[in-house]
Amino acid sequence: MENVDFNPKQLIEAITKRNVPEVRKIFEDYNLIDIAEVLNTIENPADLLFIFKTVPANYTGEVFTYLDKDVQENLINILTSEQISAILDNVYTDDIVDFIEEMPSNLMMKILRSASKETRQEINHLLDYSENSAGSIMTTELIELKEEDTIKEAMDKIRKTGKEAETISYLFVIDNSRKLVGTLRLRDLIFAAENSKIGDIMETDFVNVMTTDDQEVVASIFKRYDLNAIPVTTQDGRLVGIITVDDIIDVIDEEATEDIQKMAAMQPLQEEYLKIPVFTLAKKRIVWLMVLMFSATFTGLIINRFEDVLMHLPALTIFIPMLMDTGGNSGGQTSTLVIRGLALGQITTKDYGKVLSKEMGVALIAGGSLAAFDFCWILFENAVGIIKITSSVSPYLVALLVALTLFITIFLAKSIGSTLPIIAKKIGFDPALMAGPLVTTIVDAVSLMVYFFLATQIFRLI
Repeated sequence: MENVDFNPKQLIEAITKRNVPEVRKIFEDYNLIDIAEVLNTIENPADLLFIFKTVPANYTGEVFTYLDKDVQENLINILTSEQISAILDNVYTDDIVDFIEEMPSNLMMKILRSASKETRQEINHLLDYSENSAGSIMTTELIELKEEDTIKEAMDKIRKTGKEAETISYLFVIDNSRKLVGTLRLRDLIFAAENSKIGDIMETDFVNVMTTDDQEVVASIFKRYDLNAIPVTTQDGRLVGIITVDDIIDVIDEEATEDIQKMAAMQPLQEEYLKIPVFTLAKKRIVWLMVLMFSATFTGLIINRFEDVLMHLPALTIFIPMLMDTGGNSGGQTSTLVIRGLALGQITTKDYGKVLSKEMGVALIAGGSLAAFDFCWILFENAVGIIKITSSVSPYLVALLVALTLFITIFLAKSIGSTLPIIAKKIGFDPALMAGPLVTTIVDAVSLMVYFFLATQIFRLI
């Protein structure tokens, strides 16, 4: 339900006045995500404690999963074991793991001590899986059926245990050794005859992932097959859990954010920007800035190497920033498209030839157009006095030099922007590392080398 009438002030006032009926009514009537946003702003621990003491656990359990990390930690600190246990009983195991992984060790132990034996076993089971693996994001709350079950028996199981499952839209069929043998949708069950067997209506051509699969791979499978849930099995095919679409949305958001941050030449952030200390933010960036700064010194070395060329023809200095910027931007465009294509599975390492040929076509059109325009623009600037090219050389030759350099630079930039991310993918690195800043630094050096080489050939300055 969309809570167009939700009034945060009404909730704050009810909490302040300790109006139990009003607080409970708000929790019942409005979206719990909106309520959680209000609770994140409450600074008084007593107010939070009042809510979790008076509101039924089926509401506070879900609200807890939407709270900010620091608010969750504060609550675990002040809640009793019984109150924590009530929360855990109303939260899916995968959501428990999501917030327990971020907790300090003392709070993690308090949560585990408060959990029931069964819940504690499930939490420990999920915590054993590698970070960012399918096993670490799956839930173990699901409906399991047997091939020999009748439709009536299956419906009875769903009525009995369905409330504990994260989804009942998708059902999973196992044999006596817990191997996954089929799947079916609830609607298939509803429209089947009561005396039919599950084995008669289940789908045996199903998609599944293994506990060790990377979450990014799982996300791509969800997208490819347009799934809402997917079973997770061990290497030998035993069903251990499921991953639902809400978990995958979080994965996609996390992976996209991580890629964007890597493409900006910084280490990925683990928390929200405003909650990260300045020192941590600096630490996440300074390593890459130093790498890029060091690599940029090659640009200075190239200019220093051709200092005599610039002394004979100082006007060449005017065009260095334009050539470097255009080349860097051109390479950055290509690398961004290739990196995103690799992330979405639209491009594979086997497509390198196709990608390169396509970008060469773009370079031919874009480079030719920009070079022609730049040739005319330089002559115009010289004619009206915006720039001044020494009378000892022809402005046409200078314009030709710059235009030809620009054309070649764009070709090289497109090649570098296409190649680096695919090479990174091929050798097992994250392609996002080969993004704009690194490509720009490389292209800057390449464009200067081309520029000065052509200058020495055209003007015979060295």
